[in-house]
Amino acid sequence: MKNNRFLLIASLALNVVLTGVCLYGHFSKGEENVRRVAISPEKSVAPAFQMEVNDDDIVFMGEVRLGACNWSMLLANERCKTLAFRSNTLQEENNRLDMLFKDVSPRKFFLMYGEQELLDGAEVGEISQEYERLVARLKERFPSTEIVLMTVLPMGRQGSNELNLAMTQKVNTLNIFVRSIASRYGYPCIDMSKEFVTPEGLLDPHYSTPDGFHLNYAAYVMLKERVNDFVRN
Repeated sequence: MKNNRFLLIASLALNVVLTGVCLYGHFSKGEENVRRVAISPEKSVAPAFQMEVNDDDIVFMGEVRLGACNWSMLLANERCKTLAFRSNTLQEENNRLDMLFKDVSPRKFFLMYGEQELLDGAEVGEISQEYERLVARLKERFPSTEIVLMTVLPMGRQGSNELNLAMTQKVNTLNIFVRSIASRYGYPCIDMSKEFVTPEGLLDPHYSTPDGFHLNYAAYVMLKERVNDFVRN
């Protein structure tokens, strides 16, 4: 009798433990999926994600920082597609625009360009010219599609103070152009400087990997909050 009672108690205890494990796995799955979208601390993979775009999709276009995230997974929305590559330039994007969106009409575009080109030595004027060309072509091709521009983030502390200051000035100048383009074309612009930038004008280390350039998990969670309202509307 005692043995039966002991087995019953042990069985009930085991069921409670197993149930707890299952519930934990269920409720932590979302966070696990979000963590998977962040790039590794060492290096991002190029190209990042390239997905087939269909009618009514929400398309994220940009360079490595935007492309290192699987937006469909992060936002739990299969209509969100990532079309971004590490070495993209705006000129290349303009040249392949017709190929990317042949016979389809996306519902919304999110654009974030310039930081990689600045890092590679491109001039602000050249970037802003190609940026406006891309926005103009998208508006002409998709007049009913909303375009959301996103400001460029600076780099973290790297090298000398002179180098940091020069890069910060370039980023700030480019962002003036980005805001101006959004205003002139009547599109919203997500300005991320308050959350991601230190008082010195550098990328906050809380949101970057050790190299001071790539974004970490915390940064993508913050980006999720910034873009969510635009995705839902």
